Amino acid sequence: MKKPSSLVVIGAFILFTVGAWLAAQILYPERNAYAGECVSRVDGALQNVCDSPVVAALCRENPAGPRRDDPCETQTLQPGEIFSSSLDTRLTGRPYTLACEAPYVPGWRASNSNQNLFQKTCRKPDNQSGQSPADS
Repeated sequence: MKKPSSLVVIGAFILFTVGAWLAAQILYPERNAYAGECVSRVDGALQNVCDSPVVAALCRENPAGPRRDDPCETQTLQPGEIFSSSLDTRLTGRPYTLACEAPYVPGWRASNSNQNLFQKTCRKPDNQSGQSPADS
């Protein structure tokens, strides 16, 4: 019986890797929907500087708890639109922004390698969280 050549094995590995990546793109599009570069300060206000709608969140760090519990206000921004919400000025903590391609909602998730490390992420909107673009 003839052994497969190393080029066949390498080619099969590359095809498997590309196929898995394409499947992830189709099954979980929210994983690549983060658009933090689309929300920028323009004349002191937050504005969508991209050519597509984004869901932006303006948050304040919560010194008493983890990042996913930070108070945030969420708004869907069309291209060129300015973020009109403002956080309660009585809140302490440094403000920061998150953004995802519409209709996905920005947030935080625990890292796969360290449950104490949070990463910026996007998720499908739901009506129970209070962060649905329709509710903003």
